[in-house]
This record gives sequence, C-alpha cells and structure tokens, in this order.
Amino acid sequence: MPGHGLINYFLTSRTDDTLQQHDIRTTIPRMAPRFALTLPSAIPQPSQGPATDFGDLINTTSAASPYSHGLDGVSQTDNYLFINILIIAFCVLLVVALGYRWVHMGNAHLRHLLTMGSRREEDQRFWMYNHSQYWPMIKNRLLYSPLWKVRHNREIQLSKAVSIGTLPSRFHTLLLLLYLATNVAWCLALDWTREDEYSVIAQLRGRSGSLAAFNLIPTVLFALRNNPLIPITRVSYDTFNLMHRWCARVAIFESIVHTVCWAVNAIAAGGMHQVHVSLATSTSYAWGMVGTCVFGVILVQSLSPVRHAFYETFLFLHRGLIVLGVSAVFVHIYKANLPQLPYIQLIIVFYALELAWRACRIVYHNVSRQHGITKVTVEALPSEACRVTFDLSRPWHWKPGCHVHAYLPTFALLSSHPFSIAWAESTPRAQPPMIEMEKMASTDMSLQDKVMTDPSLTRRSMYSSKSMAAPTVKTIAEATHAPESTNIALKRDAAVTSVSLVMRARTGMTRKLYEAANKAPTKTLTTWGAIEGPYGGHDPMTSYGTVVLFAGGVGITHCVGYVHHLLLQHQAGTSSTQKILLVWSVPNTEALEWVRKWMDQILRMENRRDVLRIQLFVTKPRHRAEVISNTGSVQMFPGRCNPSTIVEREFAERIGAMGVTVCGPGAFADSVRQAVRTVVEEGAVDFVEEAFTY
Repeated sequence: MPGHGLINYFLTSRTDDTLQQHDIRTTIPRMAPRFALTLPSAIPQPSQGPATDFGDLINTTSAASPYSHGLDGVSQTDNYLFINILIIAFCVLLVVALGYRWVHMGNAHLRHLLTMGSRREEDQRFWMYNHSQYWPMIKNRLLYSPLWKVRHNREIQLSKAVSIGTLPSRFHTLLLLLYLATNVAWCLALDWTREDEYSVIAQLRGRSGSLAAFNLIPTVLFALRNNPLIPITRVSYDTFNLMHRWCARVAIFESIVHTVCWAVNAIAAGGMHQVHVSLATSTSYAWGMVGTCVFGVILVQSLSPVRHAFYETFLFLHRGLIVLGVSAVFVHIYKANLPQLPYIQLIIVFYALELAWRACRIVYHNVSRQHGITKVTVEALPSEACRVTFDLSRPWHWKPGCHVHAYLPTFALLSSHPFSIAWAESTPRAQPPMIEMEKMASTDMSLQDKVMTDPSLTRRSMYSSKSMAAPTVKTIAEATHAPESTNIALKRDAAVTSVSLVMRARTGMTRKLYEAANKAPTKTLTTWGAIEGPYGGHDPMTSYGTVVLFAGGVGITHCVGYVHHLLLQHQAGTSSTQKILLVWSVPNTEALEWVRKWMDQILRMENRRDVLRIQLFVTKPRHRAEVISNTGSVQMFPGRCNPSTIVEREFAERIGAMGVTVCGPGAFADSVRQAVRTVVEEGAVDFVEEAFTY
C-alpha cells in the first residue's frame, strides 16, 4: 500500500535513534545518517565524515557529554523530511501565485484586444460584470481585506515619534500564520519517548539549527530588490519585504533556540567552564555564537520604532550586520563539517549575484564616456518639496507606475531611497543642426506649414519650445510622422533620457536636499547622482474601460505617469480606456506647483476633455475662493475627499471593467481600499495599491 513506505520510514528513523541512544556511551562520537533511504535529501551534502571542531571536552563521562557536540542525538532524516515539506509548501505557493497572475494577465490581455480603440460603450458592456460569484467574494473578503476592519497601511502610532508599523492584510496574515505554525510544529515534532532528556535536547538543537539555516534562504531572497520572483509573479516588493521580515524573525528565534540547546547540554556536561572552553578552543562554536549574537542585534535593531526613527542609520548597519552574520554562520557550519553548508553557499551566491547585477545596471545607465556621470538638477518647490531631474548618461527603460531608487552621494553618501517616477521623457542633449531639421521637414512639408495647418501642434510647440528654431524631439516626431490632427502614442516605455521625481522634505537626505536648493539664489542647484530601476509598474492599466487614480500628497507622482500614458494610448487607439478620473488630495494650493509643469502639458493634449477629469481636494485652504475652478474637467473642492462617494458614483457610470489605484498616506489608502470593497462584488473592479511600508 502507498502508506507502507511512510510507516517503514518512521519505524526505521525511530529504530536508528534508539540504537544510537543505547550505544552512544560505548562508542566514539559519530554522525547520524545524512540520507534517508526512503526520502530524497533536501539538498546535496557538503562532504563526508563526522562533525568536527567541537573543541576540548572537560568531562567525557557525563551523561550529557555525547549530546553536547557533534550530531549524536540529531535525527537528520526527520530534519530533511520537514525541510522538504517547507520546500514543497513554497513551491505550491509559487505555483498558486503564478496561476493567479497568469489567469489575471490572460483575462486582461483578452479584454484589451477585444475592446481597445473602440469608442462605443456597448463594446465593453460584457466586461462590466462579474461572471463568477466566488472570485469577487474572495477578493472582497480575503485578497483586498484588511486584517480586521479598515486599518491596513495606516501606521499604529504610540506617539508622534514612535510607530510600531502597519498591519498585514487578511491574506498575508493567513500565510504568515501557516508559516509560523509549521516552523513551530517542526521544532516540536521530536521523539519525546527517548529516555535520555539530553538526547531530546540534542534533537531539538539539530532541528532548530537546520530550519534556521534553511529559512535564511527566503529571508535573503525576499529582501533583494532584483528578486526574480517579483517580475515572474508580479507581486510587489512591499509584499516580499513583509515576508522577508517574518522569515528573518523565524530564523533568528530558531538560531537562538539552537544555541540555547547547545548551551544547556554543555552546562550539564561540564558547567559554565565547559561553555568557556568550547568557545575558546572551537572556531566553529565561537563563530556560531558570534552569528547568534549578531542576529539578536539585528532583531532588536529592525523593530519598527527603531527602524522608522533612524531609517538611514538602520539600513547602513543592517546590511553590515547581515554580511557579518551570514559569514559567521558559514564559518560555523564549514568548520564543523555540517550538512547545511549548501544552504549558506546558496545564500551567498544569491546576495553576490544581486549586488553585482545592481552595480552593473547602475554604472551602465549612469556613466558613459560620451556624457560622463548622470547630471541631477534640483529645484526647490513650494510646500517644502523638490523637483529632482536626472539627465541619464544612457537611454533607460520606463513604464507607468514604476519607481526607482535614487542615489545622491553629495547629500547621502551610502544610502538610496525609493521614489515614484513623476515624469520620463527623451530630451535632446543639444539643439539639432538646422540641416538635419531641413531634411526631416522636406520629407513631407515644412515644419512651419505643418504647424499652421494643425492648431493643436501650435499649442504643443508653444509649450515645449521657446522658438521654432529649436523644437524638441517630441515636436519633430509629431510634425513629421503623425497624420493630420492625430497625435501618435510615443514609446515612453522604450528609451528615455530624462527622469523626474518629486521629493517631499522629511528628514535626512530629503531635508538636506530641500534646504540646499532653497538657499540657492535661483532656488535651483546642480549635482551628480544615479538612479536604479525601474521597479514595479506591472500593470499599465490600458485594459480597463474606466480608470480611477487616487493620490494623496506627493503620491501624485505615481498617478501623473499613468494619466499621460493612458491618454497617449487612447489617442493612438491602443487602449481600452474611455474614462479617466484623477483624484488628488493636497493640504494647500501651493502643492499644485509640484506637478504643474507636467499637468499643463497633459491638459493641452488632444481629446483630453473626452476622457480625463480631475478632482482636486484642498484639505487646508486659506479661504474658500482659493479652490474655485471654472473648468468642467478640472474641479476643486475644499476639505477632505470621500473615496466611497467617488467610487460609488464612478462605478455606477463606468464603462467596461474598472481599475482603481491609490498612492498616498496609509489612512487615505485604507479608505480607498474600503471603498473598492463595497462594490467589488457588484461588478468587475480591480484594486492596486502602491505602498512603501519599509
């Protein structure tokens, strides 16, 4: 029968442990079997032979002495069984995530192909509704649901200066509980029938050490910015970062249990003197203790109040401690000839390859012989913000909704910070020669004639260039290649040379940057730096008939790129989007200057009035007359916005499927999430949140 193999495995395992328990006092220390006969090992073994480098033994006649070192009492067969189960669980979760993403992507692609370019509402009517009662319920009650009521990304503040972080969603909580429960269960799944208590402690020492070494693999993998699972599964880095923190906590607690079990048996064998002698005479034990202490410091240092209060200092120390801790574990396992060595080697390979990949990307895009190092222009803006523009040395890939990590060594030597991209475009580094302009214009008609026959080009050229003698690349491309009265969709995701961010002055680098720019005579300064990325931006939103974008404060940078991209694709007939609503909540009207430069360009685009509406909510206006708008497509309101009212109205008037995205403060994002949940079971609605809960 199928169950006989498993029964025989457990009987064989328990018999081996029992024989080892009775024979251990009359034999030299020997290593327990590394391979199960009926179960493939979780990973190839590093070497053959017994465990070594356990130092000097004071009292070899003590009952606890054989279990204070080596692998006696350790059940390697069981260790591999439980690690195999964890590997299978991770693989199943990956397959489920891939299945969900592929179904979602396939549905969006099919919807996009069947509805793009159509101006008739009837063509998207089928996609307005849910065609299953179970999946919308799962999204409402599990995937989009906070842990309890509404709070999810709103930080839990003990005081104005102390925050203990955010709450995971209901789905993430379920995953974390299963992960924690399995690790606790595997640590407690011991042979409690053994008569010798020191043998049980040794078994727990081996179990907790094996699990700790294995759990370091997802801990490091999930922390990498270039984690290959992110583009494959299209799961946000914010989610992987949450999993990274909890995998790290589990690994640290298991390493502490591992060390305590060793110390208990060592003390029982020869007192505290045995502990001192072992640490003094064994390289493996000494570095193992260093690793445990380092991971303990990491645990305390990474607590949310400490992490958020001194983030830049935390990040610098955290990386250094990780390198020291992993190195210590490597020496501990290598010197003792333990079978978990391949786990640590895999971790080192992951970390080294990711660092090398990041360094190569940063150097390639930001350093060139022709243009030197990336030039950075910083402009001080009202409401304590800066517009930071990177003129890249080489063309760079861009897509809407993505973010980058910005390096400004002059203001923050060794740290980088994530920022959403507000604007990306290709700008000429020098004015094109007049002879080249004449060649381009002669292919159809003169550029001046083209402008005179198309009033929309007159508006664009007035905005994008000061004179017709030096038009921008965008104006030339539109004038020479676009059909009459049509604006082509630029390949903004192909190659851009200028990337702009908006940085709100907080503490650390952003505060130094704003103060330096604000003190400059022209409120502008020039420096050098680099950007790394792009990251995120997995869904261009072009398959939705209705798109609602919520922005809170500087979160507008996440939405501006989407608006521009969707309008360009709409003009080219390659988008399904027929309605775009941008909702921006700002503290005062001065904050409008953050994106005025780009919004003016968007408001001049053709057919913009047919598609785009903008609602501005000014939460702290100086007077009511300040927020009155006379245009129908741009409305201004005093006070806070009510996302539920907006979502319900747009849902009732939607065209096709509806996509909602939000980027802003935690409380604002939670209110948008709650508004989406109220309608998700009534029609086809998807929700995407851009969050940086580091």
